Amino acid sequence: MSLYQLHRAIFDYLRAGEVKSGEAPDFDIGRYDLTEDERKAFDAKDVAAIYQLGLHPVLLNGYCRAIGYGRDEYRALLAA
Repeated sequence: MSLYQLHRAIFDYLRAGEVKSGEAPDFDIGRYDLTEDERKAFDAKDVAAIYQLGLHPVLLNGYCRAIGYGRDEYRALLAA
């Protein structure tokens, strides 16, 4: 597993979203050396799987908000 690459991909995704002013960013996940599980979780926006893969909580918070979840919504996803 390439946890650094997952962190880098999420960080870059968040920065790309800031540049696009709230629109979904044009983002090429293919430039990161992710495992198949990491790529599937990212593509599916599977917050629970990304958390279980070890994404840092601060990045997870930003990612959840960027894809449209409020704090209470993604807490419920992680509780399951």
